[in-house]
Amino acid sequence: MGSSPPVFSAIFQDRMVFVISACLAVLLAAAISFILARRFDARAWSWAGLSASITAEVALTLFLPSGDGAAGTGRCVINRNFAEPFATEQGLLNAALFMPIGVFGVLALRRLLPVLAGGIGLSLATELLQTMLPGVSRGCDSSDLQMNALGAIFAAMLTWWFLRIRGRELPPAGTAAKPTALVSTAALAAAAVTWTAFITPINVDATSLQLTGAKERTAAEEALKRAFDDHVEISAVQLQTGFEGRTDSLLITLDQGGAELSWPDASRFTATLENSSVTTEDSFPVEGVSRPPEDEQEALEIARRYAEPRYPWGLRNSEVQSVAVGDRGELGWIVSWRRLNEDKILMPMRLDVQINTAGRVSQLLVHHIEDPKNLPKPAITRKAASAIALRTIERPDSAEHVRVPECALRAVDRNGTWGVNWICAFESADPKLTPAPVVMDAVTGKPQEQQQAEELEPPSGTVSDVPPEENGPGVAPEAP
Repeated sequence: MGSSPPVFSAIFQDRMVFVISACLAVLLAAAISFILARRFDARAWSWAGLSASITAEVALTLFLPSGDGAAGTGRCVINRNFAEPFATEQGLLNAALFMPIGVFGVLALRRLLPVLAGGIGLSLATELLQTMLPGVSRGCDSSDLQMNALGAIFAAMLTWWFLRIRGRELPPAGTAAKPTALVSTAALAAAAVTWTAFITPINVDATSLQLTGAKERTAAEEALKRAFDDHVEISAVQLQTGFEGRTDSLLITLDQGGAELSWPDASRFTATLENSSVTTEDSFPVEGVSRPPEDEQEALEIARRYAEPRYPWGLRNSEVQSVAVGDRGELGWIVSWRRLNEDKILMPMRLDVQINTAGRVSQLLVHHIEDPKNLPKPAITRKAASAIALRTIERPDSAEHVRVPECALRAVDRNGTWGVNWICAFESADPKLTPAPVVMDAVTGKPQEQQQAEELEPPSGTVSDVPPEENGPGVAPEAP
């Protein structure tokens, strides 16, 4: 037997309980419909197929487990590029998911209009439920609604046409127009009220991974060549369109591992060659390194040997720190370079190199960007920033147990204009009572959305406003 397509492997990997439960639910729905239809209708197999198709759709769209809990946000992505889903694997799969509903709907009902309206209504209900119900594995997306509905419509009309040319007895296509219109109007009114009251639309130009051309693949090859010479091979390059202020990016599938490159500026590059406590040949050997590092300093020297010929800009005028990764250092060391300006503001450049226990490069994060000039002078002191952060704590039971050990100044790009934020991290003896870091404008003290603080780090990734010579390197890095 051949291997499963990658998309199905990704969807159903480690979800065997769901697969078995969904199959049983589909079979049960089909069996019940078959038994009931045999009592009242001669098209029992068609009704069984329709019930099975609807049950499978509900299972895959609303009950497929996911570890990210991405849904239940009350937000729905509106894709302005109507042609995009026709050229994506996800779009075609969405259409295919609803095609059995169109086929068996016409076979069972022998009516066209109710099936067309039902396919559209089921798709609309699915998208609304995906964004309103917590724990659903997928979010609301207009492209999904578009392709689901088109799949049902195409299959229903094709089946209707096939039955007609085969000479089957069918009522006129407009049969049941009035009750269909009444039910559809009521359903649309309910959807409109739900949308207005509970849904926040997010307009984007694309939502799915898109195919790329020679230009994108060349950029991916150049980034990987600079990082790892000829050590890795590219399997695929796809474009992921950014939204909510995020840039587009190229998702690069490697023979082992993966990488991502911001696009079209190609300024930010991340790569993962291995991600486990077991060192493999997939990691990149550093020239001249003959033995594994024994401590942070030796890991730092290996990372420097690796980075100097490839990313010399990251080492100039930067502070560097090497930190063990894992509870017992089993994942090696992260060596990070950061740069602060004369006002102790963290610059946006970034270079992280993860060295595994064999002295090889396993992960990499590169952000090559010039230091912004003429940044505004912070008007909010660190003490004032800490006080503002503490006032944001909503739970009284946690406020008295929480303190602010660090507030970091960071340069941030606000839609093309550079500003400065304070990022204040909390600390508590009880991790369950530790709030998320607070971001505020360093000039006005106004709260900022966390998305505006690029690469917002946990408390271990803050920069102190104490000068480096008084407080060490000042940077505690995080894993790439």
